[in-house]
Amino acid sequence: MTNSEFQAVVFAAGRGTRLPEVLGDAPKCLLPVGPYPLIWYPLNLLQQHNFSEVIVVVLEQEKLEIQSALENTPLKLKLDYATIPGDSDFGTADSLRYIYDKIKSDFLVVSCDLVSNVNLYPLINKFREHDASLALLLFPSGFESDVVMPGPKSKHKPERDVIGIHAATQRLAFVSAASDCEETLNIQRHLLKNRGRLDVYSRLVDAHVYVLKKWVIDYLRRKENISTFKGEFLPHLIKKQHSKRPPKAVQDTTSDVGVVTKNEDNVLHYVPHSILDQKITQTSLFNQSLSQVPYHGDVVRCYGIQAPKEAIGVRVNNTLSFLAINRKLASIWNELCGEKHPLISPGALVKSTQTKEIIAADNAKLSEKTSLNFSVFGPNCIINPKNIVANSIIMSNAIVEEGCNIDNCIIGHRAVVKSGSVLKNCIIGPNYVVEEDTHSQAVHLSNADQFMEIDIQ
Repeated sequence: MTNSEFQAVVFAAGRGTRLPEVLGDAPKCLLPVGPYPLIWYPLNLLQQHNFSEVIVVVLEQEKLEIQSALENTPLKLKLDYATIPGDSDFGTADSLRYIYDKIKSDFLVVSCDLVSNVNLYPLINKFREHDASLALLLFPSGFESDVVMPGPKSKHKPERDVIGIHAATQRLAFVSAASDCEETLNIQRHLLKNRGRLDVYSRLVDAHVYVLKKWVIDYLRRKENISTFKGEFLPHLIKKQHSKRPPKAVQDTTSDVGVVTKNEDNVLHYVPHSILDQKITQTSLFNQSLSQVPYHGDVVRCYGIQAPKEAIGVRVNNTLSFLAINRKLASIWNELCGEKHPLISPGALVKSTQTKEIIAADNAKLSEKTSLNFSVFGPNCIINPKNIVANSIIMSNAIVEEGCNIDNCIIGHRAVVKSGSVLKNCIIGPNYVVEEDTHSQAVHLSNADQFMEIDIQ
């Protein structure tokens, strides 16, 4: 039912600017999370909700690499790759405008960095019940709160939103970044009038899962000055909930040259409002308005739905969350993906006989005479004999030569650790070469700066 009613769009054109310690020139959406690339998780979630086709928005120069990586995963989805120019500075709203011609119906937008087992049907049903303009998903924060980063000591400053939700209806009142608020939060009077209790949250995470009406992208297409969806368009649309239609329809005006013009900058121009639409709203069993006028006369309606506390939900959009999901993945795997997906990929070559709770991606080569414990090995990485690796993440195409001891480290994309090295609590940057017999502890080794402190804001 969802596939015929909604289209699904996955954004995978992000440049991973908050993952510089590990990403390098690899696509963010291909970060290794357990045995699969990061983008596999939202795609698998959509597949579990009976979607059979998904539009995947990627950078033009990364399409083939992403396509090749996903072909080696157990997905049965039909993927339509929509490419955006690699030299563009597109935000998510710009990307939606760019693929406008592909959107023919109401649709879901999902970020490629979501790892979750949440049931999306309550979100979709809320959208259906109230003929909503937008419904978004919220998670409790704190998934990574008990994880300590390797490398130099640093304070993690999580990004937080301040979100206002009317308790009785789950209508969104406002969404803003906590950094944009001063010491006090001023709430306008009209947000409280006749609408019941307003709950304000500062510990909820926007999952970047949005259900949207088709007319919303029609309106967004007109607002060319808006570049980002979360930071600009979402607050803009929520504020438009208080736009009211005049008692009588305003006729189109005619310009001096005889051209009929419409007020196309007004959001109400895009919202369907036929007599049939009005009667459906008035007679809906789900009409929860506190007044005689359904929804207080609001024709733009936005909802925020909180995921259950027991649901798994994390956005892998910085190095700490990347570390946290890989550290915890083995313990939550069956709950997240089920038993049909093995933690050691069928394409991995594991010759080591001394392993405990390891995860290996496709074409990872783990040699004999190694001791490998509580670690994740990305695709195409090579672990040579006589190595000890514990509590670490070895990323895609990384190489560990013989006789190394690696404990609580992240070894970056295409990095090389040469023979005899001993690394503890270190981050090795992408493409970096650790010289033979290096002994290092609690440092970040990077081609950009040999020893640098980590900023993971």
